[in-house]
Amino acid sequence: MLGSLVVVYPTPHEGGELVLRHKGHEWKFDANDLASSRSSPSLAYIAFYSDIEHEVLKVTSGHRVTVTYSLHLVDPALRPGALTVAPNLKDISNLQTTLRGLLESPEFLPYGGMLGFGITHLYPITFETELQEMANCLKGEDAHIYRTCQELQLQPSLQMIYEDGSEEYGIMLDRIVEDPGYDFRFGERYQDALMGLGGVSVKVYGDVEGELEGELITWISPFNERNLLQDISMGDFGKWCSAKHIDCSPCMIVRVAAADDRL
Repeated sequence: MLGSLVVVYPTPHEGGELVLRHKGHEWKFDANDLASSRSSPSLAYIAFYSDIEHEVLKVTSGHRVTVTYSLHLVDPALRPGALTVAPNLKDISNLQTTLRGLLESPEFLPYGGMLGFGITHLYPITFETELQEMANCLKGEDAHIYRTCQELQLQPSLQMIYEDGSEEYGIMLDRIVEDPGYDFRFGERYQDALMGLGGVSVKVYGDVEGELEGELITWISPFNERNLLQDISMGDFGKWCSAKHIDCSPCMIVRVAAADDRL
C-alpha cells in the first residue's frame, strides 16, 4: 500500500478536519474551508502517503461523509520515479550544489568513506523483496536524494542498519533478514549472526571519540530512529514466529573515493 485518497462529500457539517503529521510538522485539511470558497457544492479530496500519521477531529454537527481509497503500487519497474511528488527545484539544486562542493574539496573525506542519508518515509515490504529494488518505490524527498546522487555519478545503495545492542553502533547489511539463524538460549547473539551474513559494524550516533570500533558514516541527512531495525524474530522455547510484512526505513549509502581519485 502506497497511500490513501480521501474524498469528502459536500454534506453540511462542522468539525471533522483531517490532521496530518510528519517529521514534527503538522497540516490541517478542512473541507469546509474549501467549500466556502466555491459558488456551488463540490467534492474535496486529499492524498497522502501511508506512513503519514493522520487523525480526524471530532465532528461537532451535521454529517461528514467520505470515501477512502487505498492506493497500491502495481509494478514500479514499469514507471520508475512515477511515485514522487513534484520536486522543489530550489531544494534539489541546493542539494546538488552542496554535494558537488563537498566532493570537489580535497579536505572532505581525503581518504574516502561513506556518505549516509537517513530516509524519512516508511516502506512496506515482504522478505522476498530485494532491498535495492525499493529504489523504484522511493517517495518524495527520498526519491529526489537518490536521483541527485545518480546525477552526480555516485552510486547510491539502500542498506538496512540493525540494532547491535549499543547506543552508538549498528550493523549494516544490504538486505532484510527474517531469521539470521541464531539461538539466544545457547548464548548465540543476533549481532554475531548478522555479521556472519556479511554485516558491517558502523557508527550511527555520537561524535567520533577515541578508537573507532566500526566504519564511520558521514551523515548528510541525519540518521533517525526509523532507520534502525530490531530483531523481528521472536522465540519462546523452540517456537518461532515472525511478521511476514514489515514497514522499514532503510538508509541510503554512497561510497566516496579518496580525494586523489575523485578530483
